[in-house]
Amino acid sequence: MIITQANEGTQRTRVVSKLKKVSTALTLLIFFLFFFTLTPTYVSALVINTKTASPSTDVQVDQIMHTVKINDYGLVSINDTLKLSSKDENVVLQNFSLGFPFKYGANLDYCFAYDASNPDERFQVELDVGLGGRIGFYGVNVVFPEPRRSYNLTVVFVFSNLVSEVFYENVTMYNLDFPLYPSLVQNTSVCNVTVILPPDANCTDSIFHERELDFNITTLDHFQILKHTKSPLDSFSHEPAWLTFSVYEYAPTYLFFLIDVHEVKREVKLDQWGGIQLSDSYYITNRRSTISNIRLGLPEGAYDISPRDEFGDLGTLLEEGSVRVYFREKDGVLGLEKNVEGKFTVTYRLPWKKYVNQHNWHDYNLIFNFLEQFNWTTRKLTVTITLPEGAEFQSSNPLDPCNVEKSVFQETITYVFSNVTPFHDLDFDLTYRYLAFWASFYPTLWMGVLVIIGCAIVLLWQAPKPPPVPVVLVPPEDLRSFVEAYEGKTRVLLELESMEEQLRKGRIPRRRYKVRKKMLEGRLSTFSRDLSSLREKIRTAGGRYADIMRQIEVAETMLEGVETDIRRVEARYRRGEISKGAYRRLLEEYHRRRERAKITIDGVLLRFREEIR
Repeated sequence: MIITQANEGTQRTRVVSKLKKVSTALTLLIFFLFFFTLTPTYVSALVINTKTASPSTDVQVDQIMHTVKINDYGLVSINDTLKLSSKDENVVLQNFSLGFPFKYGANLDYCFAYDASNPDERFQVELDVGLGGRIGFYGVNVVFPEPRRSYNLTVVFVFSNLVSEVFYENVTMYNLDFPLYPSLVQNTSVCNVTVILPPDANCTDSIFHERELDFNITTLDHFQILKHTKSPLDSFSHEPAWLTFSVYEYAPTYLFFLIDVHEVKREVKLDQWGGIQLSDSYYITNRRSTISNIRLGLPEGAYDISPRDEFGDLGTLLEEGSVRVYFREKDGVLGLEKNVEGKFTVTYRLPWKKYVNQHNWHDYNLIFNFLEQFNWTTRKLTVTITLPEGAEFQSSNPLDPCNVEKSVFQETITYVFSNVTPFHDLDFDLTYRYLAFWASFYPTLWMGVLVIIGCAIVLLWQAPKPPPVPVVLVPPEDLRSFVEAYEGKTRVLLELESMEEQLRKGRIPRRRYKVRKKMLEGRLSTFSRDLSSLREKIRTAGGRYADIMRQIEVAETMLEGVETDIRRVEARYRRGEISKGAYRRLLEEYHRRRERAKITIDGVLLRFREEIR
């Protein structure tokens, strides 16, 4: 019995010992599995930490070139060129952040970055990412395509509405509000600031004067340049600045304007006979004092240029690669007033061989730029390209259209862009397929129509003809009475005009003028009554006479309007509301219109005299 109990105790001891060994083995197995699972992550983390540069600690900024340029129409570009290097030879650069005071973020239209030694190598830019966790800054993050220990980086910011018009002692000036220094996470030893003014501009006051900062002014090719050096530049610099300048308004080749371009619509039409027609519609608002004209860039080789607005043709002046469009007078103002919207369209043609290439018997390639030589931000740019009838769109590179509309015979391709600046690359080529027989489609169609019309004429010619409609002739006495009454009315009007002139010069007494005027007005009433009656008789004589009466009535209406306009512009000139040059131009236009109306009336009267004979 005792032996049996001893054996059972020994067995229990062995079982417990085995269980402990199994537990220990499982624990070691789990530990090793956990260790080998975490080891790659840990190693990769170490590798990443040795390859990635922290913007705040591992990047050294050796020098900054901060260049501010005021372009045409108030567009401001800021170029920040930085020499970056890692402090540790085991650390490489993968990204870099910089920015400016947050208040300028709403004015940023475009931002891009590139290698300063190779401007064609563009970098990815992430916008509005903050700056080092600090508030009050607008930051951008530049992501480098490959890790390196150093970069020569250029970041370009494009702003609008940083320039405003101001008046000082009745002199027009302009104020620029801009960030004086770039905002960085690092301290920098040297920051060189350069401000380039528009051509023929002169700095009158600035934050450099106000704070008595060291700066110098130089001039190069009509451009005034201000330079200032900040050493050192502390991290998280927050320095809004201002500068006031004036522009010589009578410069022979330059005028400084401030405009907002809300929308530009470009329509390109390719026809089957080898023609390219374009129509550019502009929707703008003037933000400075009244402007009389605007300069617009044109594609190379443009011809048959015709600008128009809703009232008709506009004045133009062709310049090299551009056209200057002159605004018409509106509400007594010659030009476009401040904060007033202007809408106009410029149509022109382009040479086919310069822009369209034919690769084989059916493939064509249109090489084009969406908008040329403009120096503003276009809030919305819409481009529609209408292919020749029978053509089929294939592809466009590098931009894809937002819409391809197909009709029975034609296709229209539409592109839409937002906030387009002069720094955007909008060159593209469009490929389409077109069979040559479509060029003869319409001539064949018209030839068939002409054949049908010819057959119809032959059938009608052979059909029995209705009796002729009698022509009603106007009695010569009525025509003679009309001519004499009209000439009498003209003499009375000339005599009234002469009497008014003599009264103004004091050559006749006022009492005599009133008696004579009353008598002449009575005769004028009699002539007008007779003419009204004769008009109705002549008008009922047939379509030709009705048309003649309509011509003379239109001419009379034009004469009355011209006389009213002449009196109005003379009164405005006496009050000093318009300049002498504008007064003379308006008078010349009114006199030309009056002469055309008189020629029409004289032609009608001469025709009636010939019929009387």
